[in-house]
Amino acid sequence: MDCIRYIAVKKFKQIDTDWYLKTKNKMNFKKIMQKSLGFYFNLLSFIHPKKLKKNGFLLFCNPFARKVKPHQLEFLQKGISEVFDLEGYTIQTYKWGSGSKKILLVHGWSSHSFRWKNYIEHLVKNDFTVYALDAPAHGLSSGKSIHVVLYAKVINAFLELNSEITSIVSHSIGGFATTYFLDQYKEHTIEKVVIMGAPGEASDFFDFYKQTLGLTAKSLNLIIEEFYTQLGKVPSYFSSARFAENITIPALIVHDKQDMATNYNYSIRLNKHCKNSELILTEGLGHDLKSKELVKQVTDFIKHQNV
Repeated sequence: MDCIRYIAVKKFKQIDTDWYLKTKNKMNFKKIMQKSLGFYFNLLSFIHPKKLKKNGFLLFCNPFARKVKPHQLEFLQKGISEVFDLEGYTIQTYKWGSGSKKILLVHGWSSHSFRWKNYIEHLVKNDFTVYALDAPAHGLSSGKSIHVVLYAKVINAFLELNSEITSIVSHSIGGFATTYFLDQYKEHTIEKVVIMGAPGEASDFFDFYKQTLGLTAKSLNLIIEEFYTQLGKVPSYFSSARFAENITIPALIVHDKQDMATNYNYSIRLNKHCKNSELILTEGLGHDLKSKELVKQVTDFIKHQNV
């Protein structure tokens, strides 16, 4: 028996060591690729700045989205699937239930409509008709890039087609796009909004890429020039606090203190700038924010609560 235990422990340690080395090698390879890309961009800033602008902006807008897995597709196909076209993009949409309250779910970066599964099931049981869409370059929608301006256009176009929708629940970059939508598109039908785990500043993305890739100031400034050319604004314009100044509808803002993707202080600031909002800070849910208790709180807010 002791011999068996010894072999088992030794085997476990070997597996643990192999996993550590494999993980470490993957991390090292990732860092090498990041720095190599940064070196390439920095080189382009001298020999081909136009190409750097194009490639740098595309990298900024590339979500590297995950494919829809078979079990996820199986769930999504239980809803009514439709598409609509916008500016050359084919946007995948879904609908579940037939309740009296109509709600739109807006997912985040590198995600798709399946991320709302727990919310969808609970909302349908609580007299909601639930709509969801895949952002461009996500899920089953077409495209290779996404940014806040485009995402807000998609949200607006979908709501124009479905004017009976009165609430939005959004997550991550979808929450950022939702705040921009509410600021830019005044003639909307939305009466309540939930914004979960949202970033607060577009400038943060540039800071992240500068640090991760090792970009020089020259390279970064060229990419920011392209950002301005494409979107008509500098990165600092895109601030959730700025957009929140014009949000007057009841808003529930949710963020987890252990969120490793976006800083919860942005939600604290967002709450201060919204005129009619409530803030929930969770612990231990991370960026996903999918606990049963939170799903119920979000549902109750949309159904009943006046902030």
